[in-house]
Amino acid sequence: MSTEKYNWPAIGNSPAVEFLERALNNQKIAQTYVFCGPEDLGKSTIALAFARNLQGNPDGFNSDLHILEPREEKKSISIEQVREFIKILNLSSFLNSYKIGIIKEADRLTPEAQSALLKTLEEPSDKVVIILLVTAETNLPATILSRSQILYFMPVASALIYDYLIKNYGASRSLAKDLANLSLGRPLKAVHYLENASEYKTYLTNAEIWLNFFKQDVNARLTSLDQLFSDKTFSRQAATTANEVLLLGEGLLRDLLLLSLEQKDRLQHSVLSEALVKTLATLDAASGHNSGPAILEDLKLLAQAKEYLAANVNPRLVLEQVLINL
Repeated sequence: MSTEKYNWPAIGNSPAVEFLERALNNQKIAQTYVFCGPEDLGKSTIALAFARNLQGNPDGFNSDLHILEPREEKKSISIEQVREFIKILNLSSFLNSYKIGIIKEADRLTPEAQSALLKTLEEPSDKVVIILLVTAETNLPATILSRSQILYFMPVASALIYDYLIKNYGASRSLAKDLANLSLGRPLKAVHYLENASEYKTYLTNAEIWLNFFKQDVNARLTSLDQLFSDKTFSRQAATTANEVLLLGEGLLRDLLLLSLEQKDRLQHSVLSEALVKTLATLDAASGHNSGPAILEDLKLLAQAKEYLAANVNPRLVLEQVLINL
């Protein structure tokens, strides 16, 4: 196949793209791939591009491509979903091409679903390719990993994201810089905020609420929490939102730590540099010296909170305990 026929995303993940392109050129296609890396690095985008290129249809989709992901408000992908997915993949191809199945958030496969999938991998069907998207390979059993080609997706350099936003979206230099820093190497996150100004504004407002926590007493913090998180359920959405609140807090604490080390040029929230400087001054004054050690303790507190969330502790309770002990 000529490389001129291939269509790939415009930024990032060059090693993965080059590997997949060599596989296409040499017609050495694995039955199972695991795309591994944090969210918003383009794993899904490249999986779809690989599927289109493999099927010889670089500009669109066809009925031989199937996507499996967790159902809304479900915390996992069930064995019933996987069985139906496998059944569809085992049907004859409509276009006499590859049948390709993409499993998004494959970290959420239940043990029973993993076992059902493994049986299919042990008895591969001709011209069937399965791509599993995960945040960490440790979230899949070794029995699946040993039968898969693993590709690692790494954060993209902020300079590349900066140039990409200016050249492809006409972003101003100042906004491109702030979004490139904020995205932490995730180009899709930068593009999302560029295209959704209201969400970007909400994110910055939430960040300012977080910074105010460090100036408030416990009662004021708990009252302010409702502005960030008011859900009192155990739902998947509640846990996801609570985790986002914790991730925001971690990012701001890392920035405060960088400022305490005089590393201002490495801030994630460069757009909030003035507010961060004022917050650090407040923390230093409260501790009577450099607040770096206290910031490290707060980071440990948030890491522990994320573990409680993963263990299905009430999300509201987790966040309240963070603010009480901050």
